[in-house]
Amino acid sequence: MCIHINKGHDQHFDTIIASIEALDDRELDQLQALINRRRSALRQSTVLERRGYRHGILQLESRTYRRKDGEQTERGPYWYFHYRQGGRQRTLYVGKTDSPEIVLDEKIGKE
Repeated sequence: MCIHINKGHDQHFDTIIASIEALDDRELDQLQALINRRRSALRQSTVLERRGYRHGILQLESRTYRRKDGEQTERGPYWYFHYRQGGRQRTLYVGKTDSPEIVLDEKIGKE
């Protein structure tokens, strides 16, 4: 087992956690928005292909992630089906396939 100890980082992180405990609702909302922006910066999605299907859009996406060491890693390409349901945007993972329509029909059933 390999254990890495970085006391400076641990103390800094503990200070952040202690500070979060004292935040009110407005400050927590601001912090959450910052966290969401940071997560978005760490992963990026590139649309390689897009086509309408049924009641939504099929998209072939390749995703890039930034690792803690600063290196980037790419995943995919994978198919996703984006659609609206009950006034909300939904996304269904279809997977890595040459026939996304067939796989999607199997996942959601033929209507």
